[in-house]
Amino acid sequence: MDMVISDWKQKLARYLPWLDVAVALTLSIIVLYTCSKHEPWADEAETWVEVRDLPYLRLVFGELRYAGHLPLWHTVVSIPMHLFHLPYGDFVFIGGACAVLGLSVLVFLAPFPRLLRYIIAASFFFLYQYAVVARPYVLMPLFAFLAAHFYRQGLPRIIPFAIALALLILNSTYATVLGFSFACIYALQLLQRWKQVSVQDRKRILYAACIISASLVFVVIVLFPKSDSSLIQDSVNHTMARRLYLVAEGMTGAFAEGMWPAVPLLVLASIWAFLRRSSLLLLATLGSTSFWYGFVRGFGHHQGLITIAFVMFLWAAWPTGKQRADFRPFHKALHFAFLAVLLAMFAWHCSWSLHAIRGDWAGPYSGAKDAAAYLKSVHAEEEGCNGYGFWSVAVQPYFDRNIFLNHGGPAAPAFHHFGVAFEWRVNHLEEWEARNGPPFIVFALEDPQAAAVVRSDIESWDYRLVHVADGNRFFKSGPGVHSLYLVFERTDHWLRHQGMANASK
Repeated sequence: MDMVISDWKQKLARYLPWLDVAVALTLSIIVLYTCSKHEPWADEAETWVEVRDLPYLRLVFGELRYAGHLPLWHTVVSIPMHLFHLPYGDFVFIGGACAVLGLSVLVFLAPFPRLLRYIIAASFFFLYQYAVVARPYVLMPLFAFLAAHFYRQGLPRIIPFAIALALLILNSTYATVLGFSFACIYALQLLQRWKQVSVQDRKRILYAACIISASLVFVVIVLFPKSDSSLIQDSVNHTMARRLYLVAEGMTGAFAEGMWPAVPLLVLASIWAFLRRSSLLLLATLGSTSFWYGFVRGFGHHQGLITIAFVMFLWAAWPTGKQRADFRPFHKALHFAFLAVLLAMFAWHCSWSLHAIRGDWAGPYSGAKDAAAYLKSVHAEEEGCNGYGFWSVAVQPYFDRNIFLNHGGPAAPAFHHFGVAFEWRVNHLEEWEARNGPPFIVFALEDPQAAAVVRSDIESWDYRLVHVADGNRFFKSGPGVHSLYLVFERTDHWLRHQGMANASK
């Protein structure tokens, strides 16, 4: 009987890697197919027009600091754009390809049981939010997972670990905080056993430290803040109570849609980390990204970056087979309870994936593409057009130049500059400006209720609403956030065109 069971286990072990291949391939197809249905929204469009319209050095050392972005994603985008003339319609596949690499690393290399690997890979933040939506964060799982993988292999792999961590640091400010915190914990662990480290390993450590330090210096050079950055001023204006609330929101939103489902998980994770002697690592990864969410950024779609930090912690701290065999009964019971909770939580996240992907297949994620098609049909780029609201930038990539006069017109870059003066000019439409404005106005916003007020105001200034384009940015299991575009035409211009149209009949 034992021989039959042993034979069965050997056969199963032989075929399990093929199951990994099948799961990775299935998830890749889902990501790439969803990319083919996805209409980029303003944050995605911003990257495209920045890379398209600015010289690379000016972009990296001049513009990115205003929005607090790092250049790795822009560099990745610029290669197919400039070398292969990739059209904007295929832009999202760059993010999809990066996400597929990260999912493959998770499926094939993670130390978790297979079922947990598969469920994490199919969960919302990894299969959709940071896979289909082409933002810098599509690269974050890839480098976070590689860094955790090489971390587990110890000093012989410290150089690959440092390279992965340096690339993570260059990904985004969240990733910088995460990578720096992880490096500090690793450095502390090395200091505790420095006397036992060989001379050869000390050289490796020095090289690794130089790689990570160089990436951090580069981050400081790129992000050294400008006093007229509107995003920095908005962040400074937050009260301490608001910041602490956002920290709690980020820590709970990364795992659930409310406080109570998330708190037991965090308590259990803390106990598990304590028994694994990894409490500092949990604090450094989960704590640092939650702190950054609350004190600096705090946008809802960033909550999943805390989830990435948590999975990176799990990857680094997960026990080996030998360690699990040596567990005491209580430790073993706690580990299996923690595993069960993780499976349940990420299975819940998979339902979010299903909701968001189904929504993206069914309708537009952003109204920008439809708005741009209408503007082209009435030749608004030639007649004259203003764009208001940050989200109006999502219309720009569908044209080969800047079409908004209040953004600087055809001679200026088409991206949204996060400077105080520019923000005021493109976010506020005054009555005197509208009465003397161009034939067309595009007003982009997220709140449909505010659209009625905007429409009433602009129509009272001798414009009429001629086109509405809406999209829905699905998030978790909620109804999503609207990406709404209102196109107005000056009344005298509309009447003149109507007369011309009637005369031609």
